[in-house]
Amino acid sequence: MTHRLSVHTPSVTIHDGKAVTTSQAVAEYFIKRHDNVLRSIDSLECSPEFRLLNFKETSYQRENPNGGTGIGTKYYQMTKDGFVFLVMGFTGKKAAAFKEAYIAEFNRMERQLLTRQQGAYSTPKPLPLSDGEIKTLKWLIDSIVNPFRFRAAWNQGVWYALRQATGVPSPYPFTVADLPALVRELQRIMEIGHETRSLLQQLEKQVLQQVVRNRGELRPVLNHIQHEFRQLSLLEETRSRLNNVERQSLARLERRAG
Repeated sequence: MTHRLSVHTPSVTIHDGKAVTTSQAVAEYFIKRHDNVLRSIDSLECSPEFRLLNFKETSYQRENPNGGTGIGTKYYQMTKDGFVFLVMGFTGKKAAAFKEAYIAEFNRMERQLLTRQQGAYSTPKPLPLSDGEIKTLKWLIDSIVNPFRFRAAWNQGVWYALRQATGVPSPYPFTVADLPALVRELQRIMEIGHETRSLLQQLEKQVLQQVVRNRGELRPVLNHIQHEFRQLSLLEETRSRLNNVERQSLARLERRAG
């Protein structure tokens, strides 16, 4: 008698956190008709609870030999326990070797799944910001926003920039891991705010002095300020405009980030 060797390899995948195979894969590997494997599963003398836990009936669309819409075809997804229960009825030397290979593949996938889960559990969750850090963050944002006329627009813009800089979408909270990016972005925006307010003050003074008092032309003053805005650079003299309280508040957040 000639024994046919399986040309397939055991097929085990991870689905919903479990190592599973399918009735199709079992049929191919054990060189059986799929409809016969389905009948074997349907006729298993197991409890309803065991069947519910270890066999999941589902379907796929197989090709229609006549063309047109695919044909809905039943198959089962099964766990390792379900597989072992099913193949107990498969006999012969070759079947025994096939069972061993399939169970070895189940074991390999279960080890892989366990490694993934242990890796996920071992990764510490980022610490949340303390109440004091949240208060400091809000105070720094208020210090940027309050001097400007369009405070609501500035407030929205600053929060948006912080979300972009950290990659934390609203409404998820910032964590200690986000502090380095928060400090860098806050300092950048604060420097921009100080420079912008300084230029706006210059504009106001020059308009009052040169246009209102001396009856000069407005255009040269506006051109000068526009030039200053184009040349706006965040050098050391800009950074020095941060007051002591602002610098200390940023430093507190930096220390926690470090």
